[in-house]
Amino acid sequence: MSKTNHGTVVVEAGSDSFTLKPTLRAVRALENRFGGILPAMQALGAANITATAFIIAAGAGIDTNKRKELEAVEEAVFEGGVNKVGTQVLQFVKALLNPGGKTDEELEESQGNEPSDLATAATSTSSSE
Repeated sequence: MSKTNHGTVVVEAGSDSFTLKPTLRAVRALENRFGGILPAMQALGAANITATAFIIAAGAGIDTNKRKELEAVEEAVFEGGVNKVGTQVLQFVKALLNPGGKTDEELEESQGNEPSDLATAATSTSSSE
């Protein structure tokens, strides 16, 4: 698990609040249900209440196999409005694509590569006149 809180999102849905944490368990639940993170995003884009509730449950650590618990989350999504709630959940799903929260530049540096910055490259070349 990440030592940072990058990707943790608090979702307000109706009168309920859910704290979604990017965990491997959440990713696996989404992969099993939707076939991957991107298909989960597509389900959010389709404004699917059941899919939105499932993603919330997976991120909040709620047992996604317990129908009664999922129905309570679905009700909260309905009360909060699937569009409004889905927008909040999308931030969480996007964070699952980069759970460490590192930028491309930070990832390159951690691998021992120089950052690929065109401006730096252009100014570091010298021309002989």
